[in-house]
Amino acid sequence: MAEFGANTFPRPVDPAVLSTFEAVWDGLAVAGTWWTAAERVAIVAATRRSLRLPLGETVPDIAGISDAVGPDGLSPLIHEVVRRLSVDAGRITRDWATAVIERTGVGHYVETVALVVQTVPVDMLCDLLGRPRQDLPVPGMGEPSRVVPDGLGQEGAFVPWVVDGWSGPNVARALSFVPEDNSLRMGIVTSMYSGRHFEEMVWSHRSLSRPQVELVAARTSAVNECFY
Repeated sequence: MAEFGANTFPRPVDPAVLSTFEAVWDGLAVAGTWWTAAERVAIVAATRRSLRLPLGETVPDIAGISDAVGPDGLSPLIHEVVRRLSVDAGRITRDWATAVIERTGVGHYVETVALVVQTVPVDMLCDLLGRPRQDLPVPGMGEPSRVVPDGLGQEGAFVPWVVDGWSGPNVARALSFVPEDNSLRMGIVTSMYSGRHFEEMVWSHRSLSRPQVELVAARTSAVNECFY
């Protein structure tokens, strides 16, 4: 089991955040819905290695990138998808996502997104607080479930998501094609952002007021070129 103990950070961290990080890290090492455990850990490793393109370098054309699987179990195509998701999100467009999904399948694409967005906040908080990044988890055994959730539909997103009976913000169902990973991702959101207080306009459970938190969130989204 991964351990993000409070004593491993040089500054106090909310126990709820640490508990969520442990759940996320353990979840990375098990077979997912579409990727094996070894492939999932390889995607996490690729996320950490991702770099922005040098100034002036042409963005790779997805159509010309190989599907051949390399030594780490991932293809050059998946490596480029991970790179763009991790450090070049401003270039994610509907046309690009559609071209990727046509080659990888929607399940592999959505799960890749889910793994990237679980890895980045964990690593980023460790970096910001001067804590070494957690070692990559050891992949477990087993095969992907390949279970497609019920109640999916197209409502303007790049990928299908749960439509039937859904209540809540769209960002909470963005990755509902892979519900287990979506639940872990939302655990990060809940512990680091709003807790149980999302519907409240005034927050007293954070050191920052809600307007201050929302300002940080909006600025972070802008810096990361979040199209959402």
